[in-house]
Amino acid sequence: MTAVDLSLVVTAHNETFVCGPTMTAADLAVQAARDAGYTVQTIVALDKATPETTDYFHQPAFDHWERWEMDHGDLGRVRNALIPRTDGRHIAFLDADDLFSENWLARGLDTLTAAEARGERVIAHPEVNIVFDGGKYLLQNVDQDSPLFTPYFLYVRNGYDSLCLTPREAHLEVPYVHRDIPNGLSFQDWQFAVETMSRGWRHVVVRDTIIFKRRRDFSLVVESSGRKSILRSLPEMTIDRIRDLHR
Repeated sequence: MTAVDLSLVVTAHNETFVCGPTMTAADLAVQAARDAGYTVQTIVALDKATPETTDYFHQPAFDHWERWEMDHGDLGRVRNALIPRTDGRHIAFLDADDLFSENWLARGLDTLTAAEARGERVIAHPEVNIVFDGGKYLLQNVDQDSPLFTPYFLYVRNGYDSLCLTPREAHLEVPYVHRDIPNGLSFQDWQFAVETMSRGWRHVVVRDTIIFKRRRDFSLVVESSGRKSILRSLPEMTIDRIRDLHR
């Protein structure tokens, strides 16, 4: 049995001063979760981090966070390496230039705890994603059980962002694939959503919670889109199977 309710991992690569608001938001959300009675492990994963980023996170202001040095340079590989080392029954990730609402961790844990008590396998997502900086728009997430949800939507785009709150078991059952952008294969979070759904994990929205996604001039999303990357061929997405994907 793992020791704590949640492991929160902030992944950092080449960010410095923009991490200030990120870490403030993370600390507020962690405190809200602890005030609600949950135990939380806090980790900064410095994955192929630049010297400037490493120096930034080794400030005394972040001494209450564990700091792990990684050398993967890939969202999927670093998450797969991190998860077995964490202590939490649940895992949440935050990119070092993004933010989430103060209530996200507490309400997300409430949702997962209630689902587990009912014997349900659930992955939680914020109600809204707000994109800012290099782009400005809002994405409304939809419950997998909503009449507005259709699995055919997954042919067009990813329905669920990677900054979800997930039982540890789901990550161990469905490891992330590595990206291969030069060959036009990316969108690891998209594939994770499809594969978890096909294995009986239900994706739900936590009301009144927000993740703020910074869109930079250059990012994995921008690079993947620029190269017209696509999702890998998955058996769950074949025309005779996709209709049953979310059932």
